[in-house]
Amino acid sequence: MYNIIHLSLTQAHNYKTEKSIYNIITGKKSHQTFFDACSQQLLSLYHSLPNLKYPSFVGNVHDFKMNEDSEQRIRVHPRHTYDSLLNTFKAIQLLVQTVSNTEHGMFQFIPVTHHSTIQQRVKAVYKEIKNADTQYKLIEELNVLFKSIIEKNNTLYIHYYLQGFEESMYTRQQISLIENVSQKRLFELELNDLVMMMFELEEQAKYPILNKLIILPTLLFKTEQTFSGIKNGLSFNQLANMQNVKPNTIEDHILELFIKGYLSKYKDYLNSQHDTSFLRFYIGNRGERLRNYKEKFPELSYFEIKLLIVGFERGDLNVTT
Repeated sequence: MYNIIHLSLTQAHNYKTEKSIYNIITGKKSHQTFFDACSQQLLSLYHSLPNLKYPSFVGNVHDFKMNEDSEQRIRVHPRHTYDSLLNTFKAIQLLVQTVSNTEHGMFQFIPVTHHSTIQQRVKAVYKEIKNADTQYKLIEELNVLFKSIIEKNNTLYIHYYLQGFEESMYTRQQISLIENVSQKRLFELELNDLVMMMFELEEQAKYPILNKLIILPTLLFKTEQTFSGIKNGLSFNQLANMQNVKPNTIEDHILELFIKGYLSKYKDYLNSQHDTSFLRFYIGNRGERLRNYKEKFPELSYFEIKLLIVGFERGDLNVTT
C-alpha cells in the first residue's frame, strides 16, 4: 500500500491536491478522476485501494514525505484500470479452471468468479478453442506469458492463484509464507505481475487466445448510453438531447470512452491543424494546468486538448499520428 501511495504522489502533477490522488486510488466515479488518472499515468492504480480510509492515506502521505528514499518499484499501465487488470486475470483463472475440469470429465464445479461479463467472455473463448481442439495452445500461451513476466519482473506470483481439477489456488497468506514476503508487499508484487501480464496480452499475434480475455474497464451508466448512441450513428446534439444534458457532458462521456479503450478513432473528434503542434508542445510541457494549454492554443477547445492528452498518455497518439 505504501509504495502505491508513494508512486501516486511522485507521479502526480505539482498542482494536484492530495485528495485528487486519494480519489484515484480509491476509485471515485467521476470524469475528472478518470482524466486525472489517465493524464498522470496512474490509470492502473485507479480503484487499487478501494477500502483505504482518508486518515490512513494522510498518514502514509506524511510517512512518504519523511522517508522519500524508501520506496519499492510499482509498475503502471497507461490503458487499463486496476479492475481491468484483475478481471482479465480472473478470466484467465476461469478459463484454466474450465479446461482443466472438463478435460477430466468434470462438468460441474464452483467457478472462481460469478462476474457475468467474465463468465460470458470465457464461455465464448472456451467454446472456440474446444471446437478447434486447441486447448493445448492455451497452455503454451500461459507458459510464454509466465516466462515473459519473470523476464520483466524477475519474479512471478500470480500463478499461485490458478486452480483446476482437484487443485485449489493458494491464498495470499499461504503465498506470503512460501515466498517470505509480507501480504501488503505481496499485493504490490501481484500488481506488478498484472501490469506486465496486460502489456503482454495486448500483443494479439503472440497471444491469440489470451488476448480475447482482456476485460475493459466498466463504464458509467450514462456513458454506456452515449456509447450505444454512437454505435447507432447519433450525432453530438442527438446524444445530448437524448439524455437531456449539455454537450460538454457528452464530451465527458466520449473522453471516458477513449480513456477506457472503447473508442480509438481520434480523428473522428480531432480535425484541427494544430493537433501535431500541440502534441510537440505537450511533450516538453507535461503536467501544466489545462488553462495554460488553452492560452497557448486558443484554437483548440478544452475537449480537444483533453482528448489529445488522453491519446498521448495512453500511447495512442504521437507527433507523427
